[in-house]
Amino acid sequence: MKIYPLEKSKATKIDNHNSSGFYINRLTTMNSKISINFIHLEANGIIGNHKAPVNQILLIVDGEAIVSSNNHTPISISKNTAVFFEAGEMHETRTNNGLNAVIIESPDLKDDLFQYNQ
Repeated sequence: MKIYPLEKSKATKIDNHNSSGFYINRLTTMNSKISINFIHLEANGIIGNHKAPVNQILLIVDGEAIVSSNNHTPISISKNTAVFFEAGEMHETRTNNGLNAVIIESPDLKDDLFQYNQ
């Protein structure tokens, strides 16, 4: 067994796409082109508007986010909520009070499980 503390102090600060207050702890990568990351987004932080390089799931673990994509009206989401972004989709994530989330990225990622809940 290995235990990994997911502290912001051990995370990498990201400022691409005019992001601010954004820190990422890489959880794992696999040969099948998947990346799984735990993120910290500070109060009033932003993951700036950018194109999803591959299919992506944003899973809010704690806190609240305001997400928008392709110039649609921003939507507020909170913990225990997941958002699927398709490859090529422009999107942005903001928070007023901070959040922690898991981001899973892979060209093979599908949104078929989300359809089960609709």
